[in-house]
Amino acid sequence: MLTLAVVLTVVGGLVAFVAGPLVLADWIHARRRETIARQIAVTDAIHGELGAVVAPVVTRRLGGPWEVVIPVPFDRPALVERVLAIAHRTLASSRGRDVRIVLTPQARVAAPSYIAPTSRARAA
Repeated sequence: MLTLAVVLTVVGGLVAFVAGPLVLADWIHARRRETIARQIAVTDAIHGELGAVVAPVVTRRLGGPWEVVIPVPFDRPALVERVLAIAHRTLASSRGRDVRIVLTPQARVAAPSYIAPTSRARAA
């Protein structure tokens, strides 16, 4: 009887040792897929109505609410209002936890500058 208990304990331990990391990896993968799906949904909704004006990033901390960080141009309040309304509408229709929408200032992108090569640069 004691031998059977030892064998079952060893086999159970080996199964847990192999299956545990697999279950954990599957859970992490499913969580990542859900995060990506929400980010795509928000991005597609905004881009579908306004074009490619912002690039939201969706994250979720363990046990915390969903967080959507959207860099917006604060100098265009009408656009900020529409982006916020679209993001809220898109995420309100999704199931799950609370959602926190964080608006951050959008970085200004400088126009690319092209400097034509001079005759000195060609001679070098």
